[in-house]
Amino acid sequence: MSTSDKLIIGVSGQNIMTPSVRSMMKQLRDHGTHSVFLSSYEADIAQDIARDIAWVDGLVVMGNDLDIDPNTYINRYPQGDPRRRVHPETRSESDCDKGKRRAIYEELMLKAALAIQMPVLGICGGMHRLNIMHGGTLHQHIPELVGCDKHMQHKQGIALNIPSVPIVIKEQTTLHDIAGDIPIPFILKEEKCDKVIMENSMHHQAIDIVAPLFRVSAITDSIKRPNGARAFMAMAIEPDPEGSFAQQFVLGVQWHPEFGASCLGDLIIDRLIHETEGFRDRRDKDS
Repeated sequence: MSTSDKLIIGVSGQNIMTPSVRSMMKQLRDHGTHSVFLSSYEADIAQDIARDIAWVDGLVVMGNDLDIDPNTYINRYPQGDPRRRVHPETRSESDCDKGKRRAIYEELMLKAALAIQMPVLGICGGMHRLNIMHGGTLHQHIPELVGCDKHMQHKQGIALNIPSVPIVIKEQTTLHDIAGDIPIPFILKEEKCDKVIMENSMHHQAIDIVAPLFRVSAITDSIKRPNGARAFMAMAIEPDPEGSFAQQFVLGVQWHPEFGASCLGDLIIDRLIHETEGFRDRRDKDS
């Protein structure tokens, strides 16, 4: 049971001084919650998980300058598939001790949170971790699939509060419901959706195979797969309504809502807090 009147939302990220972590924690505080940085995975990780999962009411997992170890998912591709290799642009978190320990902590923390139906928001690498730990895969280097580095606006000197790519939100999804009154009709090839918003983009990897328990709820540009076929790039995932997480709030987004490049960031934080309030009420009643 929480001892604070305020909701406590834990944020896991690279370190407390990165712009993304600082912006997310400020967003959460501005929305009336108490945000805490989850970083003490230096000693007994299992003990840290038990303490943190009892302490926080909601969980946000941020991105990383390093990439999730591709050896955890490339064997999901068939023999002979060109994606069944470590890309030279991949910087694996397993190459340093801190990266390995953070990966262990976040995966265990996510498993613990999902097991008790704690609300979870995964941003960029946080979404990638959710997808991989449930059976999905990643495109390891997007620039070679889209033909440019447009999805890495930070490398082009474009501030992260400036929107740079269209995010097309699929109908009949939780994200569509969160977006509320963003009523801009839009048709992207054969995908008809009724909401689109411009957002920031700062990633060189993206979801390829979507984990079985999840579905894509937002897309953007088409990318060229290794076999020459084209497909839309997944920009958000959420639980499959027929899957085991269907009754809980779990959302992964590729962009960085904490920088406020669009009004959707505030709406996502509002929904996270609303879901977290409900979770804490249920947990307090059960304790």
